[in-house]
Amino acid sequence: MQMKEIQEIQLTGLWDFGYSETKKIPVCDAVVTVPACADALAQNFGREGYAAFRKKVKIGGFVRLRVTGGLHVRVFWDDREVGESCLAYTREEYDFDAGEEKEHTLLIVTDNFKDDSPSSVFRPYYDFYGYNGIYDVVTIERLTPGMIDRVQVTPLAPKPGSVRIALHAVSPAPAKIEISFDGKPAKRYSWSDVLTLAVPDWKYWSPDSPHLHTVEVNGRKASFGIRFLDWRGRRLLLNGKPLKLVGVNRHEAHPEFGAATPESLIWNDLLAIKRQGFNFIRGSHYPQKEVMLDIADRLGLLVWEEALGWGNRLESLTDPLFAARQEEQCRKMVRKSFNHPSVILWGFLNECQSDFETARPLVWKLRDVLHQLDDSRPVTFATYKNQLDKCIADMDVVSINTYPDWYDDNRTTADFSAIGRRLQALSDIFPDKPLIISEIGCAALYGDHSGYRWSEEYQSEYDTTAIREILQRDDYSGISLWQYCDTRTCHTTRSMLGTPRGFNNKGLVNEYRLPKLSWKAVKEVLKK
Repeated sequence: MQMKEIQEIQLTGLWDFGYSETKKIPVCDAVVTVPACADALAQNFGREGYAAFRKKVKIGGFVRLRVTGGLHVRVFWDDREVGESCLAYTREEYDFDAGEEKEHTLLIVTDNFKDDSPSSVFRPYYDFYGYNGIYDVVTIERLTPGMIDRVQVTPLAPKPGSVRIALHAVSPAPAKIEISFDGKPAKRYSWSDVLTLAVPDWKYWSPDSPHLHTVEVNGRKASFGIRFLDWRGRRLLLNGKPLKLVGVNRHEAHPEFGAATPESLIWNDLLAIKRQGFNFIRGSHYPQKEVMLDIADRLGLLVWEEALGWGNRLESLTDPLFAARQEEQCRKMVRKSFNHPSVILWGFLNECQSDFETARPLVWKLRDVLHQLDDSRPVTFATYKNQLDKCIADMDVVSINTYPDWYDDNRTTADFSAIGRRLQALSDIFPDKPLIISEIGCAALYGDHSGYRWSEEYQSEYDTTAIREILQRDDYSGISLWQYCDTRTCHTTRSMLGTPRGFNNKGLVNEYRLPKLSWKAVKEVLKK
């Protein structure tokens, strides 16, 4: 029995392109390859404005267009607006009638203007640069009645090898469905939107053995891994074994490409992280690209996937429109990333103002939404409020951002005893749940070997001290150093004295992936 695979068209290659600093849609008088960030291009570097991307597409009927961009996106089909979004970094799906089968004009307009209203998802003070463009591959596919448009696979812990398959079909649903695992002969079933089935010849997925299975339902394919998480006690467990997360925070950014990083760069980044001895990446501070998660699945890297947020203040946390947008982000994030076994944590609202009771309603709402959508993964968010936090104790995992001997000390030479003291104090505050240091680190300017603050030597000793402390402690389930590579930031976020070059310089490698001393020193620690 052979099922016909559903085809999705990738709209890559050259697009017509235009850029303007006015509010009018730019004239497309140039060309650019897509994905692309307009303000990473030399002629527009750092400029606020509108970017227009135009391409001819031959298709017809009812279609689904997928676009990931920021900070704002508007989509036009033959001059008709078919969708818009202010959810930067979120993959949006636009369903519409494309008309008759012929060549049509697709126009995508993006901008990078910062909206500083409380309801804004990307505020001007965020400590990373918000790029203007299309961040990921644009795809389009034809939707036909009865086709399966989404397959969601959940491994069932009580019965290893059994999975729950949730299906969604374009109305009306088909009367019969054919399901095949790993290319084996398909079996026929009556339609149901949820089925429980046994995977033949199944194997566990883990960082040491990242075995992937595939399922195909009426031509719609999905890959998944069989692995189980447990967070009921002090320790995180993966497949019944204690799990120690050791990794880095990583932004999707590069000076040449902005957030529109090519697949080859993402592959090289993740392969370097894996070879370094890390097993964990925190995808800061927004949902990760599909290809990034695909690579993590294959390499056996564990991923914290979080919705966009950074330092959000009470005026936002109590704003109804901001709350609705945060919930929408979380729902779309889970829909996109559910099947990836590499994703082991859902998160949101990094470093929000969670030391106030009035932050609780939104934090609890997002936690409950994520639990409702997926009960197989723990939920967390990163805080730096410590014992003052009013919300973190209600999460499945306690995650702390802390920078002892960096932000809270004026020392100029290396003496990092405060790191161990801080870790012990945090463990005493939160004794009953898995505890992760979600950010820790200090900055170094590439090539500075003075030995003082901002030098590679200072950073190297700091990072290795933090790693050693976590590795020898049973009361911590993990650490993610801040950060993998230096990344561009908005220099309005804090004094330029804190962000020389307009970069967050805490990377273990610089923005071009050239290693600092810390990268090499941490690798030696992990070897031992």
